[in-house]
Amino acid sequence: MHPVLRVELERLAEEVRGISLEEAQVHPQPGQGRWCPQQVIEHLVLSYKLTTEELQRQLAKGQPSKRRRGLLEIFLRLQTIGLGVMPHGIPSTPRLKPRTFEPLSGAQLAERLMEKAEEMDVLLAVARRKFGIQPCAEHPFYGPLRVDEWRRYHALHGRHHLKQLQQAIKFAQGQHSGEISLKSLKQPRAQRS
Repeated sequence: MHPVLRVELERLAEEVRGISLEEAQVHPQPGQGRWCPQQVIEHLVLSYKLTTEELQRQLAKGQPSKRRRGLLEIFLRLQTIGLGVMPHGIPSTPRLKPRTFEPLSGAQLAERLMEKAEEMDVLLAVARRKFGIQPCAEHPFYGPLRVDEWRRYHALHGRHHLKQLQQAIKFAQGQHSGEISLKSLKQPRAQRS
């Protein structure tokens, strides 16, 4: 995997790797639309899958994207990819919202995250060889992006969700340890040690 992606994604994988299956499913602030740790990872995986599909489509055409960026796409691209600032508080598009998934442990989630990112990065390398420094595929918000811009985007997107993941894990571990403490308090004195 390209170092631009590896550095950021390994941080995410390391954060999630040590949590249990149960902790990965705990929603912070239930009912508030917040994501559990697994949903954060699934969201990132969905973004890699959509990029992979877009790259496959463009590679099948055999030519780089010819569409020009609109004014809003230029501004958003400059803000995010150029300056490294991803806007906060904007809801995810429906295609990137994790809906149904098989519950996985932290170690399994870390492996899934890195595997899907690697699959995407392999296609980015193919696109680089085929299209050079021309835009290789289109992002729904930023328009046509070059390979280096796709990598930077996904690295920034991962960094953008790192704090959210850390907070979800902290909440889940607090809930999980709180349940254990309550259970031990309810045991008869003879069973406590």
